[in-house]
Amino acid sequence: MTSSRSDWCISRQRTWGVPIPVFYHKETGEALMTEQSINRVRDLVREHGSDCWFEMEVADLLPESMRGEADSWEKGKDTMDVWFDSGSSWSGVVSERGLS
Repeated sequence: MTSSRSDWCISRQRTWGVPIPVFYHKETGEALMTEQSINRVRDLVREHGSDCWFEMEVADLLPESMRGEADSWEKGKDTMDVWFDSGSSWSGVVSERGLS
C-alpha cells in the first residue's frame, strides 16, 4: 500500500495523532527503536491508550533494562499520518476479530 503511493508521510505538522514510538539519544541523535522498546510501548498503549506516549516520562516508556539510561533519551515527536493510521487500525481490528 505505501510503496505504490508517494503521498504517505510522517506528519510533523501536528502534535496530535498516533505517535511513532522512537526515542532519540540526546547527545548523538541516534534513534532507538528496537523490538524490545516497541513491545514495551505497545503494552503500555494497550493498557493506557496512545496518550500514554505524551503523558508518561521517558523512564516509564523505556524497557526496564534501559530505565537507568532514561536521562540520555528523549521521546520522538512525530506521529503517523492520520489516513494511514485509520486504514491500518481498521485492518488490524478486522483481522483480530476474524471479520476479514
